[in-house]
Amino acid sequence: MSNTTDKIRVPVTFAALDPYLESNIVSPKETIVRGKDLVEWGDKNAYPDYLLELSKTVPTLRSIIIGTMDYIAGDDIKIKPLHAGFDNGQMNYRGDLITEQVEDIAHDILTYGGFCLQIIRGRDGGVAEVYYIDMRYIRMNKECDVFYYSEKWGKAGTKDTVVYPAFRPDVKDKWFTLTDEERNRHASSILLVKTARTQVYPMPVWAASVKACEMERLVDDYHLNAISNGFAPSAIINFNQGTPTDEMKEEIEKNVNEKYGGAANAGGIILSFNPNKESATTIEVPQITDFGDKYNALSSHSRQQIFTAFRANPNLFGIPTEGNGFANEQYEESFTLYNRTQVLPVQRMIADAYDRIYGETGVLQITPFSMGDNGDTATSLASQLGVGGTQSLMSVLESATMTTEQKLGTLQVLFGLDAEAAHKILNIPYTPTGVDENANVVN
Repeated sequence: MSNTTDKIRVPVTFAALDPYLESNIVSPKETIVRGKDLVEWGDKNAYPDYLLELSKTVPTLRSIIIGTMDYIAGDDIKIKPLHAGFDNGQMNYRGDLITEQVEDIAHDILTYGGFCLQIIRGRDGGVAEVYYIDMRYIRMNKECDVFYYSEKWGKAGTKDTVVYPAFRPDVKDKWFTLTDEERNRHASSILLVKTARTQVYPMPVWAASVKACEMERLVDDYHLNAISNGFAPSAIINFNQGTPTDEMKEEIEKNVNEKYGGAANAGGIILSFNPNKESATTIEVPQITDFGDKYNALSSHSRQQIFTAFRANPNLFGIPTEGNGFANEQYEESFTLYNRTQVLPVQRMIADAYDRIYGETGVLQITPFSMGDNGDTATSLASQLGVGGTQSLMSVLESATMTTEQKLGTLQVLFGLDAEAAHKILNIPYTPTGVDENANVVN
């Protein structure tokens, strides 16, 4: 007697194949935790970890962040000693140097859009030590005056969370009028600096290009899989003795893949369960010959979107522009613009943070990044002026109200340049009698 249950006629189906794609993109939404004075940073508190992952796995993004960190750190960093016990840029008793802190701060600004510093006070209420705090471990309340530190956000068990108050410069002046409890609370505090003002948590400048970053990752995954299995099944196995139950299909598929698949060929074998041989599955694969061109165009588009978010020229980060040479003058012009729009604002943020900690101005000096000995007078001069002096120089060079003669005079009087050097900075031909009458100058 035959078993008729094996001959059930149903449409051909494939077991254990997901019919949908799940997005990896983490939303930056901010959610107040019920019953707690704490705001979550993104879905399941995972947004900063997601940003960090992108910064590590997207080549273009990583190149821009690492390159801009070098620009921000400049050629040298000096800071006024916190007290007599520290010298040569030492910021705490652990031995952290100001150069290390600035590099870490620059990384956090570029990755998350902000940074945090831990301020330790001495017995007299003055600032005794400064520590860099990884921004992704910090959460806060809506008012940004209470901070929570944990290395396990989004994971089970955050009982080790440490609570800090916001740093207040005025605490030192009234230190001896505070109670012991208040002194203990303010002995260690957090200074937060962020770019976003309309929300609790910061946002990096490249936040709008997250999809482009994911696109670049997917293109890389495509090429990796293409090498592995060509995005095509290596075999089709037809079972023509009837259609088993879903549980049996999954078990058969699991056994076949474990036997013949392996990690490199997972999903490379298609199983088809058919009522009979006449109903066997056939698959037609379209022959598309321009896959390479399509993915190259997609890769180029995603890369350009990332650079657009930073308002940066790819050549500044060692990525040549396709089909276009890049002269030294173009590099200098691109660097000048990027330095003004991205690098100097970050350097000001960092300098202002340390001014606030010290309670005075001008405590931090960053020698601007120089492009080497290339005869560029403006770059050479900027490397001697520091952040504030460079801002003054740029305001003169880019002034729309000053005449050429006024710019020349200012460069010579205020910056101590001779006439020839002043002409060179303004890209004006120099003659012993002054400005070339035929020079094309834009004021």
